[in-house]
Amino acid sequence: MANNRPDIVTIRFHRNSRNTRIIDGVCVIGSAQPCRNLLSVGLRLLPAARCLLRNEFRLVYRAQGLWVFKRNR
Repeated sequence: MANNRPDIVTIRFHRNSRNTRIIDGVCVIGSAQPCRNLLSVGLRLLPAARCLLRNEFRLVYRAQGLWVFKRNR
């Protein structure tokens, strides 16, 4: 039987003194593969976000300091 549960990735971040978005925290429900290695505290947000978007995730919510991505399986 197919698993119809979506993959959800929530990323909390802040901007550093160079105005770069830096990951503060990550919550993954399901799988974030193949982007899991980019989703670590202290890493830059944009490479992780680009990887998620290239791998069928959609940005479904964006607020100050919080982005949520979803991928239907």
